[in-house]
Amino acid sequence: MRFGRRGRGIALAGLTVRDNAPVIRVRTTALSLFLLLASTAGCGGVGTFTITMSGESMEPTIKAGANLSPRSTDGQYAPHLGDVIVYRTPKNWANATPGELHVSRVIGVPGSTVNCCDPQGRLQVNGKALDEPYLAAPPASHLRFEVQVPPSRLWVMSDNRHAALDSRTHLADPGNGTIDISDVAGVVDPARR
Repeated sequence: MRFGRRGRGIALAGLTVRDNAPVIRVRTTALSLFLLLASTAGCGGVGTFTITMSGESMEPTIKAGANLSPRSTDGQYAPHLGDVIVYRTPKNWANATPGELHVSRVIGVPGSTVNCCDPQGRLQVNGKALDEPYLAAPPASHLRFEVQVPPSRLWVMSDNRHAALDSRTHLADPGNGTIDISDVAGVVDPARR
């Protein structure tokens, strides 16, 4: 070892390695803290959760077995037509497990009227045909219906309409098949599908 004015060090093959342990510890601690915060803010930690798509109800958009990281709504969801959401099964839906998570698409927002179907087999929302390029197969539904979506509620349908159990299945239940906005647990952003 040799000691100089700049501190002690070890001479190895012409190089001097200085004992900077306190500086390294501070940098390592700062880096660890940064990585911890980065991993929980936008990289799958805070504000997201992970679920696995268990069935084919959202195909072709989301394949069975796909892992999803929806953005958590934390009770602050502002619904938009076409959003792919993760929702908890309402308590009043017959033959369904209350609170179980499902994935569907928002078709009707509060105050809208959804009906099936126009002569081309398309859904209509507020009298206008809905363009649905994501459907597994036409028509938009084999079941004919018309529903007025109540305040604070949503009408949801899955993309594989002929295999899905969605709002249409629960038309006779309280709420006419709609779900409460507070039942929405997360939104599946296109980049997270």
